[in-house]
Amino acid sequence: MVRRGSTFARAGAVACLLGGASWAISELAFVGVRCPVRDSLTQANGYRLDNMLQQKQGDMSLDVSEGFWIGEKGFFKSQNAQGLRYRMIALKDELKNGIETPKLFQLGPIKIRLGELFGGTGNNEKLRELKRKLFASGLNDPQKEAENDYWLKRYGHKRWYPKYINQSGANNGQFLRGLAAWSGYDPLNEERGKTWKEMDFGKPWIEAKGELRLPGFVSKAQMEKEMASGRLLKEPEKK
Repeated sequence: MVRRGSTFARAGAVACLLGGASWAISELAFVGVRCPVRDSLTQANGYRLDNMLQQKQGDMSLDVSEGFWIGEKGFFKSQNAQGLRYRMIALKDELKNGIETPKLFQLGPIKIRLGELFGGTGNNEKLRELKRKLFASGLNDPQKEAENDYWLKRYGHKRWYPKYINQSGANNGQFLRGLAAWSGYDPLNEERGKTWKEMDFGKPWIEAKGELRLPGFVSKAQMEKEMASGRLLKEPEKK
């Protein structure tokens, strides 16, 4: 009489063999040839799938970003070398001296960037210099300036405006900012220059549309002026 346990054992062994065989042949391609092994150079490069799909090289062959691959660690080092913060992580000397960032929190042998959890920012002096350069450059493309002249004559407004400059600046050391810092409106100067320092790298969008702004807060007259600026002119009545 055949034992029941031996039948299950044989079935389990056969299942294991079939599983191992399927794993061994899984690396074979559809035509029965083993997939080519990628060398270390190919693995280091980053694929530009958009360029490959658009066939910018004339075909869909491999295309990598700028011919080399930097990676996140390399980009972090590149930003730090220029004095800029990457992912709002303060530079080593900034963290050590507490420059526009809380100092490193240390509890015995444990060191944590605890302050960056609540007061992390990408702003530092190098970033503010970059913002000032962007504001000073303005719209420096002759082709866009010519197109603006055409649009002014044809449509009555420009098509291109200078780049927007983010207005965030230095950390004022407060956990929560005041209403003036949040809104940019401080008619009584209760916070401006005291707990809130307004940045000096300009506001290109506001200056570019200065003819649409009236002094003071947004009033009814201001709203009517902005709404009227987008209306079509009425066709003169035929006599």
